[in-house]
Amino acid sequence: MADEDYIGFIPARAGSERVVGKNTRPFAGFEKGLLELKLRQMAKVTGLSRIVVSSNDDEVLSISADFARTLDSRIQPLERPDEWGSSATSMGLFISDYIAHLFDQGTIVWTHVTSPLITAAVYQDIIGAYEAGKRDGFDSLITVTKLQKFIWNREGPVNYDPAVERWPRSQDLEPLFEINHGVYMMPFDLMRERQDRIGHKPKFYELPETIAMDIDWPEQFTHLEHLVVERVGKGEAL
Repeated sequence: MADEDYIGFIPARAGSERVVGKNTRPFAGFEKGLLELKLRQMAKVTGLSRIVVSSNDDEVLSISADFARTLDSRIQPLERPDEWGSSATSMGLFISDYIAHLFDQGTIVWTHVTSPLITAAVYQDIIGAYEAGKRDGFDSLITVTKLQKFIWNREGPVNYDPAVERWPRSQDLEPLFEINHGVYMMPFDLMRERQDRIGHKPKFYELPETIAMDIDWPEQFTHLEHLVVERVGKGEAL
């Protein structure tokens, strides 16, 4: 791992509207929920100088402080002003006016508690891919899910031309890439320049749907909880 300062960043605002208590309610045997699982995953990642948990939720901050004492001193709870912690907060302004100014230097490794299947090993590989990407001229990294299916909008096909071939083989379709919000990486100074979480030339790190799945609805919470319980039961590393 290079000497670059990698800073883990986990935003976890108060007041989830679709899944009540989403960040901290018990999940798959983890008493402190998705937050505990994510902190345990990030604590296994070498090369992170700190793991910042940004929240306006007192419970999230308290749990993070407890784990800073008992699990990993790199964990740093950071109280977030309420103006940056509501469902009405503009994501663009949250990035440009808040996150981009948290640190003068270093590279953010931005992830979410709602992606429980992104394990420590995956984070480690993503950081390695970012470093390789820098050598190849990329300035940032985003995780994506590859879509190579028959995609239409209201006007017709998007990624193939039926005038050329009405039903091409799926493997011949032009792939599209969905940003799945698993991980974003870029230097803080570039974030300030771009006022965005994606640089001029981002490297795509493909995550299969089986890893990229996140939690936004109650049924997703239940489904992913079952998957995590199953994997823990098989002795698979998280």
